[in-house]
Amino acid sequence: MKFILKIIILTMFLAFSCSQEKTEIDPEATSLIIESSNIYSIDDLVNVGWKKDREFDNAEYPETENIAYGFFQRKDIEAWVYRSADDAKKYGVEYGEQAVNKKPGQTDYLIPRVNRYHAYVIIGNLMLLCETEILDCQKLIDKLPE
Repeated sequence: MKFILKIIILTMFLAFSCSQEKTEIDPEATSLIIESSNIYSIDDLVNVGWKKDREFDNAEYPETENIAYGFFQRKDIEAWVYRSADDAKKYGVEYGEQAVNKKPGQTDYLIPRVNRYHAYVIIGNLMLLCETEILDCQKLIDKLPE
């Protein structure tokens, strides 16, 4: 009986420790896709400390639910909310790549000033544009509910 109890406790410990693994981030990477079926909202981001500055008209992006701009730990992070994780991967990668590949001085029509993102992350139904590196977004993601 004690042996079985030890096995159960060990199994639970291993399962918990494996579920808490962090994704290793390449500091030179400009994109990261974290597989997740979670569905997040702008409110979820706000609830963990993201400061929403404004929401954008997403009429030109009908596959999105919302597009919003804000800050987290003094870094700009733009959030694109899609209906599903599949939509985020299907549509978010294309825009994320476009945003990351903009040249310095090129403006974004959503934000009428020079605003350049250097990385993006897709997790669940979110595509997050990160000001300087993936770590900017990862700090926010780490606070989201699983």
